[in-house]
Amino acid sequence: MKLIVLILVVTAAVASATDNTDYQAVLTTIDAVPTKPQIDQAFDGTGMQPLDTLRDLAIEPDPVTSPVDPGIRLRAIHALAKYCTSAPCASTDPAHQAVITVLQQTQNATSGKDVLFLRAAIETLGLMKVSSDVTPLLDQLNHPSRDVRAATARALRDLCNPQAILPLRARYSSETTDQVKLAISEALRILGQCQPN
Repeated sequence: MKLIVLILVVTAAVASATDNTDYQAVLTTIDAVPTKPQIDQAFDGTGMQPLDTLRDLAIEPDPVTSPVDPGIRLRAIHALAKYCTSAPCASTDPAHQAVITVLQQTQNATSGKDVLFLRAAIETLGLMKVSSDVTPLLDQLNHPSRDVRAATARALRDLCNPQAILPLRARYSSETTDQVKLAISEALRILGQCQPN
């Protein structure tokens, strides 16, 4: 009986996958965020611009009338880091602004999928390396979720902005979770070697 159920689930998944457009299939991969060339190829010939569509998927303007699959939304948030027009990303870059919007939309989330979107936004901001993102990220050091606090410490580390050192030290002294303390400790070690911008 279990084998029959498994076959039905796999068959339904395959049928569902064939109904998706190419970009949805690319953004549904489980193991990794697709590369920029994979995303560009998936959008080739669709008439849609990858950045615009990724931004729309990441922000999800109305979850009731225009719902986005949570897995696709997570991958769209992460993929935005690949669409900065400069390296490092500029604070005014459309891809960066989209991730900041996701952070603002989800910053007060304490449960459910919105916490995953918040964490994805934090991780993506770290990858974008916009030094001024220290300010919007610092509030997340006190988030109820240990995963969000650890992701925030890693993102602050990646920004390499020494302004994060004192807030990270303060959080370390009151932190009770080893996972977060380890992330903060590593961030402090790397930040101590960063040069001020």
